Amino acid sequence: MENDAPDCEICGFESQGYHFGVLSCRACSAFFRRTATSSKWTSRKCQKPNRCREGKGGFQCKPCRLKRCYDVGMDTKKFQFDRDGLLVHRKELPKSFEMFVGRPEYVLFCTPGTSAQISNPKTVIDVSHLIGKASKILLNGPEKPLIARDQLHKLAIGFSFLENTSNEMKEFNHSTKEDVLNIWEFYFLTVAKWLTYFDEFQKLDLQIQIKLLTAIWHVWGRLDKLLATAVNRRRGLCQTKNLLTLSNGVLIDMDKQEVDVDWMTNYNEEQVLTFIYGVRARELVSEIDPLVDLEPSDVETAYMLAQLSFHYAGKRYPGEIEEICDHFQEILAANLHDYYRNEKKMDRYSGRLAKLMKINGAVQKNIWENRSKIEISKMFDMLSIEISHPEMFYDTGF
Repeated sequence: MENDAPDCEICGFESQGYHFGVLSCRACSAFFRRTATSSKWTSRKCQKPNRCREGKGGFQCKPCRLKRCYDVGMDTKKFQFDRDGLLVHRKELPKSFEMFVGRPEYVLFCTPGTSAQISNPKTVIDVSHLIGKASKILLNGPEKPLIARDQLHKLAIGFSFLENTSNEMKEFNHSTKEDVLNIWEFYFLTVAKWLTYFDEFQKLDLQIQIKLLTAIWHVWGRLDKLLATAVNRRRGLCQTKNLLTLSNGVLIDMDKQEVDVDWMTNYNEEQVLTFIYGVRARELVSEIDPLVDLEPSDVETAYMLAQLSFHYAGKRYPGEIEEICDHFQEILAANLHDYYRNEKKMDRYSGRLAKLMKINGAVQKNIWENRSKIEISKMFDMLSIEISHPEMFYDTGF
């Protein structure tokens, strides 16, 4: 293979195309993505003036590396989801992206070779393609344009279009790496599609849309698992309390489930699963029975998902994002009031709504309580994983 790719404008090594408007390697691109919005390094000074960069290969300190990124023109507003291809010539190209990397389609997974001369090698998970796919979904808008009474009804109809429950259940008694990545991909893209039916969300700049999506996809997914299990219990598909279903048709027996953790850690399964909430949802199973009894409508389901998601995102990002999320909640709450009064003819609905919000509160409380476990996991470096966009996995345990 002949490679005529030019050098990275930051470190001088071989570039991998344009990143943030500048020819750069993936390492420098990832560095800029992590540090550009932080004041931590811009406020510090170089400890070795005039000697920080010695020849090809980069810098000895992060402030100088970040300054170099800005000096050559890197800009967060120039983030590209469809980057210019490298000047690379191959004798034979793979027939498809899927054939080259295998499933999942949009999550790249790479385990360092055993011969790598580094300590504690990390498993690398690159979700750049997944975020790019979600960006295209948001830009293209809803797959099935529709007219509805208001924003909440539109989200409810959009939710039904996603076909979030399946009669064909697939039992996973042993979850592999591919299963975990597939669940990430399913929920991330499903939430992106659902958000296209929310007109107020579609008015936002794409960067803010992506920031909100990366914040809420797993929170939305936690509640969706409870909702899907409740639906399937009413259908008679999973009557026992130890069964949990995902809306893509995955059936998990929490008493029998085994999880392959070799790809993520050197600890054993029982040790590491204590800290990874996303793999097991035992702590919220008690909330399924109230959902079975309440049998929320599509409109109520859409409100629960939206309220939980935007409340969480607003608390996580005080300031502009919080104001946007508060605005969203005000609109949807007004729509829900109209739904109860005009469509359901319910003058007194506060008791029912309180029960629904109690379930949302339990999910939110569970997230807060698990943060201490996640911090302990990080303290002891339990997971040997490096993720391209760590902000996407905040509060997930990964």
